[in-house]
Amino acid sequence: MEFDVRRGTAKPEQLRRLLELAPSELRLVRDLGRRWDRDGDAELREALAPAETLAYVAWDLKQYTCDTRPIKRTNLYAAFVDAYGDGAAERLREEVAHFEAQFEAGLRSVGVEDRERLERAFRLHCAPLRDDFPDPAADRHEEEGAAEGVSSAVVLFGMLCAVGWLVAYVAIVYRGFADQTYGVPLAAFFANLTWEFAYGFLLDPLGDYFHTASIFGFAVDAVIAWQVWKYGAAQFPNSALGRYFRPIFGLCVAAALSVNYHAFIDLEDPDGEYTGFGINLMMSILYLKMLEDRGSPAGQSMYIAIGKWLGTLCAWIATALTVTTSPKQTWPTSWSDFTRKSLGSRSYPLTPLINVMYGWTFLLDVAYCVLLHRSIKAAGMSPWRRL
Repeated sequence: MEFDVRRGTAKPEQLRRLLELAPSELRLVRDLGRRWDRDGDAELREALAPAETLAYVAWDLKQYTCDTRPIKRTNLYAAFVDAYGDGAAERLREEVAHFEAQFEAGLRSVGVEDRERLERAFRLHCAPLRDDFPDPAADRHEEEGAAEGVSSAVVLFGMLCAVGWLVAYVAIVYRGFADQTYGVPLAAFFANLTWEFAYGFLLDPLGDYFHTASIFGFAVDAVIAWQVWKYGAAQFPNSALGRYFRPIFGLCVAAALSVNYHAFIDLEDPDGEYTGFGINLMMSILYLKMLEDRGSPAGQSMYIAIGKWLGTLCAWIATALTVTTSPKQTWPTSWSDFTRKSLGSRSYPLTPLINVMYGWTFLLDVAYCVLLHRSIKAAGMSPWRRL
């Protein structure tokens, strides 16, 4: 069915099957905010099935209208345009009416409270169904048999990102043992540790090399966690934080994991862009604060600073390449085209917020490199011989 849809040769019964595929990313079930463990749940599930299908249609209509990139043939409206041409809107409205009737029938069988919540969710996710459907634009559909996935340039910079962070990780672990301290600001450490765990183990584990690399990242973070556990209390002498450091450690891990996991889901952030760049920005700010608070380069080195800067830079470039390249076009056509499209991107995974967060992270990382270099020299050490 998928291949037929991509070729634009899907039959009506295949389009109906495509309509019935509920999109997990919309997660209307989550709107109910509870488990399926009481009377009436079967009726709720029956009402949710057509609601999720309608939300799927509404999402694809929105993408068809707003997306400036080539439209995937697996977009529902694109599939109907390929099958019915100028009659696509009319035929899709017939299907929408069919599922709306099912949804209305399902609402009559659920309780008043659940009915109101379902109706609110429907209004939130399905507003595009009330608008005029976009004009067919078959010339914007992806070429027949267009390759899925990302370009080799994205993979290359993703690997360079991993190398940069590997250098930083090795240096953090080495300096932590050498200086008997931890090398990551605490708040950023808890956020990063639980981000790696959620991304590597809870969200599509082993789904791609990014998720797989996060499992290795978590393993290194576990070593850093041991350093925080062993040396952390000594950083706060004669204070309640120092006396109760280890119970607070466990509480912080639990809090950060719950926030990170729900941030992935509620922000609809499967690639970890909002969460990852947000944590990175926080880390850049806190590294400057840690350097000032310690009054020395203890637990820090230029290799940590440069590894973080390089890893984050390559992460942003890899993200930008996802919107400026394709499997068939490995590199952008020009630097100006790359700059214009990446800085002008308005859709996930490269939104204006992500660009702004990375821009500040870049500047703060450069400032940290300069200040750390001065601090190491002021301490009478060689910045480049100190791993």
